[in-house]
Amino acid sequence: MRMRIPVRARMVSIFLLTAFLSSGSVHAADHIFLDGFEIPTFRGTNLAGMEMAYFNYDPNEGPIADHDYPVYNTRVIDYYASKRINALRFLFSWEAMQSTLGGTIPAATSGNYKIYFDNYKRIVDYATDVKGMRVIIEPWQADSFGNAGGPRWRGGLVGSVAVPTAAFADFWGKMAANFNNNALVSYGLVNEPNNMSTLSWFASAQAAITAIRNAGSTQRIFVPGNGYTTASGWTANYYDTVNPQRSNAYGWLNANGAGQPLSDPLNNIVVEVHTYLDPDQCGCDDGDPITSATAARDQIAVTLNWATTNGYKIYLGEIGMYAEFTYTDAGNPANDFTAADAWANFVSYFEANTEPFMGFTWWAGGMPDWWKDLHAPHFAISPIDDVNFIGDTVNMQMIQNDF
Repeated sequence: MRMRIPVRARMVSIFLLTAFLSSGSVHAADHIFLDGFEIPTFRGTNLAGMEMAYFNYDPNEGPIADHDYPVYNTRVIDYYASKRINALRFLFSWEAMQSTLGGTIPAATSGNYKIYFDNYKRIVDYATDVKGMRVIIEPWQADSFGNAGGPRWRGGLVGSVAVPTAAFADFWGKMAANFNNNALVSYGLVNEPNNMSTLSWFASAQAAITAIRNAGSTQRIFVPGNGYTTASGWTANYYDTVNPQRSNAYGWLNANGAGQPLSDPLNNIVVEVHTYLDPDQCGCDDGDPITSATAARDQIAVTLNWATTNGYKIYLGEIGMYAEFTYTDAGNPANDFTAADAWANFVSYFEANTEPFMGFTWWAGGMPDWWKDLHAPHFAISPIDDVNFIGDTVNMQMIQNDF
């Protein structure tokens, strides 16, 4: 989400999976087939709030719980489980997990950084171990203005002198080591790469994939594209900042040199894209406009068709719209539609393509006292009552029967 405010070879897989199971290092053997090797569709929501702009807290002290980020109550997870939501994309801040490049994760053995890590992992473990949900852990990184910065650390772009690609790989190797015994956890490499070289991004993605596998982690990895990973722009190249400009489609298929695609020894990587239905496809337009009842399928089809042709699966990491939107055409009432019509059209498209289209997560939900805005850019589906964690927003009322 581009927020205006601060605020993932078959035989080789089987061989490694057998060794992994025999090591006794997974929570429950019957869960392993829910991740990567047998891929069912999933329907879920983003959990927002624990991501934050790096400049909003003292880096020497670390983020303060319930001041710089919300301390999640497990009853929020209970609420989403009661809606049959089976997947959570749980966002966090790289700087809060690893306060110095190349440092430890958690960033300290005590104090605010340790509390932050513990609060995050507590909710991941509760969602997976108690509720049986899948959790995609993914960093949401801010640029110097507090907007979605893509692969950055304290404002520095991954691949630069200040934040070399090796630092991004180091982070993911260490992050994965903290979660590689939880088969229901997957990894989203970073939220919405943007304003960078497409080929540089895919080189960094490859380094992170390699580091995750070298850490002994077999879980699924979700890989976004440049240009805010907009679904409709997957085969375009307007977002590349260098010449010749390259599309995400090209970058993926040539990540390791001409004709050498992004590589994973477990063949367990998935394309992550985002889509919104407003004219800018960013989820941040005033008035929450929806361009057409078929906007979601029209935009997603660009990536889905490419992925199907090339043997990949896709995951829609973000979709959102305001439930009370209504479009009326005074000249032709047959063109009238509502947000509910647009949502139903998306769900129909998703259900017709569940082999390559493996899942979606709504944008967004969270602690009700932190994440309550119903309109862009939040589209909240947090429980209304922040004491009892009950009550549905208009957005939840619109989508709850499709989980």
